[in-house]
Amino acid sequence: MSGDAPKDVRPQSITVVTLTRYRPVLVQRAMRSVRAQAVDVPVRHLVLIDDSEETRAALSAVAGEFPGCEIRYVPREPHEKSGPGRSSRLRNLGVRLADSTWIAYLDDDNEWTPDHLQSLLDCAREHGSRAVYSEVGLLDKDGAPYLEPRWPWANSVTEAERMYAEYVAKGVCVPGSNVIKDRPGTFDVPVDTSAWLLARELLLDVPFEEEFSADDAEGLVSEDDKLYYRLVRGGEPMACTGRATLRYYLGGYSNSGETVDPRERDSIAWASD
Repeated sequence: MSGDAPKDVRPQSITVVTLTRYRPVLVQRAMRSVRAQAVDVPVRHLVLIDDSEETRAALSAVAGEFPGCEIRYVPREPHEKSGPGRSSRLRNLGVRLADSTWIAYLDDDNEWTPDHLQSLLDCAREHGSRAVYSEVGLLDKDGAPYLEPRWPWANSVTEAERMYAEYVAKGVCVPGSNVIKDRPGTFDVPVDTSAWLLARELLLDVPFEEEFSADDAEGLVSEDDKLYYRLVRGGEPMACTGRATLRYYLGGYSNSGETVDPRERDSIAWASD
């Protein structure tokens, strides 16, 4: 695969894709974050509501506050459940619905600093890359910096402490800091979906994988993990801004069951049927 920046001769633009289900209030923080971006290209925010009439009604009531935002309702088939497979299908749908040169994703429970998109765009221009990303600042669900000496994505406290120690040794984690640092040549920490700016043409060639196995479920392998490793295996040149402009709130289904809506706790399917 070529590492050149998008060859599309049209003026550059960005579509931000956000998926949401049972978070009609929380997603508005993400919407405000996109609205606050200071960037030198047009930005369209595409919010895909995952089969929730409650959320559709709530966002319809505030749609006038977000003139650059398009809100779409996406119904589910009876067999579909929440999990990385469903998220991948919606992320790929967002790419197909977009007509921009660039795609960014912002999960409904996260937010960006106002210079996030501009710093990514500057990085892409500097490196001529189709795949650029930011560093990540981890926050607890109340917005305080996450400073625990444990890796949040683990199946036990013992595993979390072991993984954290390994990442400290590699320079990915720094005691006393909530930032996940980018370490060139270290490929065992995938890029979070909300940290990326990706050329749309790249995502059309390398879409999110929609099938997940029982081993993926055991290892907490999500759609962003699979995308990252496909890009690595394909030799896609990637560049990092070196700035923690993604504010990542812990508590999603990949690292905690605490903030998963009660209606979802028994209906999350990691592995594909």
